[in-house]
Amino acid sequence: MFGILKVLKKIIPRLKRKKEEDEILLAIASFDFKAFQDSINYEIINKRIFINALTHRSFLKSKNLNGIKLTSNERLEYLGDAILDSVVAEYLYKNFPLSEEGDLTKFRSVLVNQRFLAERAKEIVLQEYLLAAPTALKSIDDGYDTILSDAYESLIGAIFLDRGYDAAKEFLNNQIFKKLDVKWLNQFDENYKSKLLEYTQANTDFVPDYKVIGQEGPEHNKLFTVEVSINERALGIGKGRTKKQAEQEAASNALKNLDVIEKMGLKKKKKEK
Repeated sequence: MFGILKVLKKIIPRLKRKKEEDEILLAIASFDFKAFQDSINYEIINKRIFINALTHRSFLKSKNLNGIKLTSNERLEYLGDAILDSVVAEYLYKNFPLSEEGDLTKFRSVLVNQRFLAERAKEIVLQEYLLAAPTALKSIDDGYDTILSDAYESLIGAIFLDRGYDAAKEFLNNQIFKKLDVKWLNQFDENYKSKLLEYTQANTDFVPDYKVIGQEGPEHNKLFTVEVSINERALGIGKGRTKKQAEQEAASNALKNLDVIEKMGLKKKKKEK
């Protein structure tokens, strides 16, 4: 009796593991690559890389299945994250020429955060193709963004390995930048100098002029006071430990007083038809 129990203890785990392995292999074999390619608008060369990109660690109950080594998408996520950062940085540098480094960094943080990437993943129904445990898939339905955002970065990494940097860049251009509402992104812009310049160029015949009107404190810790004016008429004053900071505050205060421009008669006159 005890001998039979010992044998069963050895056999049952093996049978269970064999069943789990069969389920995993079946899921991979039945994966619809054509539908997936249509969904992401990309023609795949190396299918194995994309299986890796879509494999969440919860899916891996066994590391080696009949000689097929499976790994989670975590390494590809790391690679895709770096590619994404590079492509986004290039896009922002070229498309926001008036924005300073701090603002570009802020924009980039918006475009690479979990929530934004998860939304992009949902647009291409990436959740329908993930190889993950039921509990992990349920967490996506419950609004947990990490699994989807990580998978999206893994997908970028897979495209990079499959066809190179330009292919990854083209994918992001089609999936993000061509659909990006720049006005939406501008709401995160705290470059008040840029906003004031854009406003004055669109509504007046003048551009803002910044002047340091005061300095105080020791050389290593000065406090600057800057005044911004349009056509020699003051619109705002700002203070800061650097001239740039003071100029930004002055521009911010000027943006609160835009009605003054009209009162001063500085707005462009409408052309008669």
